[in-house]
Amino acid sequence: MYYYLKEISQHNKPSDCWLIVHNKVYNVTSMINKHPGSKNAIIKKCGTNATIDYNFHSSNTKKNIWNKYHIGYVKNNEYSQKCCNIM
Repeated sequence: MYYYLKEISQHNKPSDCWLIVHNKVYNVTSMINKHPGSKNAIIKKCGTNATIDYNFHSSNTKKNIWNKYHIGYVKNNEYSQKCCNIM
């Protein structure tokens, strides 16, 4: 599934939270209250790019936890063109 940045940005609250990480889209709504670093760490990023925050986590965490929240990709690679050029 592919999503436009405008659509992703609308998922910007604790009850509906999507993140962009390396041109992938994650629905992390159900993960907010489980985040060991506090729910605010995720809430402040809802609907935006969280690549830098994602890169902070270990490779094991990325593979084992984040994969189940992956729902798609940013349409037409808008992420790299308009967002941050962090790839």
